Amino acid sequence: MLQAEFIKQKEKNEVVQVETLDHLGIVAGLVDKLKLVERIDARVPISKKHGAIVTHGQSIKAMIINGLGFTQNPIYLSPTFFEGKDVCALMGEGIEAQHLNDDVHGRTLAAIYKYGTTALLAEMANEISQEFIPATGRQNGHLDTSSLKVCGDYAVEHLYPDDTNRPPLPRHGHSKDHRPDLKQLVISLTTSGPAQLPIWYEGLDGNSSDKANFHQTLARIKAFRDKLENTPEFLWVCDSALYSQDKLRQSALLWLTRVPENLGLVKQLVQADENDYAWQNVQDGYKGLLIGQNDRGLKQRWLLVHSAQAEKRGSITLEKRIEKSLKKAEKSATQPSRQAFGCEQDTLRTAKTFEKTLSYHRMNYHITKVLKYKGRGRPKSTDEPVFSHYKLEAEFEACIDKIRPQRNKLGRFILASNDLDNPDMNEANMLSTYKEQQGVERGFRFIKDPLFHLSGVFLKKPERIDALMMVMTLCLMVYNAGQYQVRKELEEQEESILSQVGKPTKQPTLRWIFQKMSGIHRVHIPGRDSCISGLNEEKEKIIRLFGPEVCRVYKLA
Repeated sequence: MLQAEFIKQKEKNEVVQVETLDHLGIVAGLVDKLKLVERIDARVPISKKHGAIVTHGQSIKAMIINGLGFTQNPIYLSPTFFEGKDVCALMGEGIEAQHLNDDVHGRTLAAIYKYGTTALLAEMANEISQEFIPATGRQNGHLDTSSLKVCGDYAVEHLYPDDTNRPPLPRHGHSKDHRPDLKQLVISLTTSGPAQLPIWYEGLDGNSSDKANFHQTLARIKAFRDKLENTPEFLWVCDSALYSQDKLRQSALLWLTRVPENLGLVKQLVQADENDYAWQNVQDGYKGLLIGQNDRGLKQRWLLVHSAQAEKRGSITLEKRIEKSLKKAEKSATQPSRQAFGCEQDTLRTAKTFEKTLSYHRMNYHITKVLKYKGRGRPKSTDEPVFSHYKLEAEFEACIDKIRPQRNKLGRFILASNDLDNPDMNEANMLSTYKEQQGVERGFRFIKDPLFHLSGVFLKKPERIDALMMVMTLCLMVYNAGQYQVRKELEEQEESILSQVGKPTKQPTLRWIFQKMSGIHRVHIPGRDSCISGLNEEKEKIIRLFGPEVCRVYKLA
């Protein structure tokens, strides 16, 4: 009797609990779909005999959910992030927010580094690529680098005397974040396939150079892929830092790159007059011309490309530059115009020297004799003026001969490839393949976007920073896989969702889908089964596009 009254009173004191789910269920479901937890735990196991509750795979899953959670929490400090979230649905039974602390994540990052960050991602990416998007025929690999600034001094070089067995070290270098005052690390990323999934990651020293990195990275990728079975052939696409005749001549890889504009032959080709070429239309807004080239024994195919849109943008910039140059010339000319020259030869020499500094203008100058009367006061009518000095007077006008080459090269660039035996490698394919390089560039913008808060690095140990950058790459893998999945399903099902401007689209960004999923919660009512609130017809349609792994999180059949 007393026990029944106690239970009844306890039920009265229980309250309804509401836990946030929003778009995090999509992220958790995508991690499950890619089997990242299982793949990591198989390679980096942790023993639960010593009290471990969270495996390394689950720890990384938590960091990925945090990283794609639209918060200002660093992805390695997640207990506060998971407070109020439906941890059970996202992470699995028995895991609570307090279990996902920085000590757990720190141990995971250390274990990942010990296994090998590059090896771990490459092995998983190879499996995921074959299962998620099976390769058919030759593939394109897109390689690029970017810098990530770090906060702290990181004077740790003395801790790693062995230069061949150490983590990438934060150092001052060329900052793509425009923060030369901070040390940085360089992240090297390679993507491939229609989903632009990352297939290779490397952390590099902050002062490393792309001209050396690209060739070393491609050599390591080749050595890794040579050990695999039934791997497709790759065409490697990079920016102009790859173009080194000596290194490319020694390489056995197929490559496509942009040719640096500082080469003499390239300057001639891009600055030549329009009528010198028999252009061919390549794509909308693009025209091109194939040029066979044998550069010091390196046989290759060059494609001279002209972009109308790039020319339009460059023309606006050039006009501003010309106007700025004129104002600078007029200001600089005030000093020699006030100068008193003792002889005409000095005046002429100064004028010619000054004219050489003009990039876009011609200087029309006049040398004038200045006569003065001797003595002070008003001269007499019988006095004659005598020579005093020479004076330089200058006017400026636009020089067509100087401006024409600058106008000609607007929107022009040259692509080069050693893929000579492929009949499909025509003008259109060369251009479209190189333009896919934007995929890896978008990946860097994603990682460094403040909205995702993935680039704030405050860890003390370089080893853990290296592992954290690999986790950032996994965040990109989950994001790109999810975006590819939803676009593919919308196309196949002939469906669409409303864009930001309220129009139907089959190509939404995953970020926009995340925003549309706000307001979803799991409600726990005492004495009843929990239920999902905040769903509507559009949200349910979005959830089903991602497949059963995501539907399971939101309790949809």
